[in-house]
Amino acid sequence: MANNQSINVYLKIKQDSQVSELIKEFNKFLEQQQIFTDYQITPYLQNHPLHVTLYLADYQETQIPMIIKQTEALAKQQKQVSILTSRFIPKGGYVMLSVTNDPQIQGLSNKALHALSPLRNKKAPIPTWAAQDIGRQLIFQQYGSPNVLNYFNPHFSVFTAENLRPDDSARLHQQLQQLISLFVKNHQTQIRVSAIAIGVGIANSQGQIVKELKSFALE
Repeated sequence: MANNQSINVYLKIKQDSQVSELIKEFNKFLEQQQIFTDYQITPYLQNHPLHVTLYLADYQETQIPMIIKQTEALAKQQKQVSILTSRFIPKGGYVMLSVTNDPQIQGLSNKALHALSPLRNKKAPIPTWAAQDIGRQLIFQQYGSPNVLNYFNPHFSVFTAENLRPDDSARLHQQLQQLISLFVKNHQTQIRVSAIAIGVGIANSQGQIVKELKSFALE
């Protein structure tokens, strides 16, 4: 629907942080191995801000002012959030830098969920990748996202290889597993940074921010 938007509410870090530098180094390493050329991949960091999604759902555009208002109220109650990265994880042609889920981050995601899920477009379709999982189907029907509550998995998205045939996706996955093992021998992937703000942005089909609508600093 033309007036339907995917809206991401997310934790923001400084764009020149150690996490950003780590992902740049990782991307540079994969580029040297021809991964991006061979599979026609553009790393997200080139076009989208690093973020940890708290809650992502589809809404009618008319709900955006209320989403912003609710997010501002949430940010006012919240101090800066400590984020500890963990490891690079490949899933087929998708790679993320995982974040250790602690009660503070999970609690903030839950608060965003309960404040914003009543506003969502209840006719929005479930993402294809989640449709085969009964548990995710149920949670999507209830909350408009397959990645909340017990399925919440905080992370920084690094890239995805789109439109690969299954055999190419499997080959890329195997290569990534080997290359990540090589990369981590010389790079520390556990980094602690602070989330300095909560953002509200329009997201694309991969959940990446294409336009930030508002940002609220955390004290």
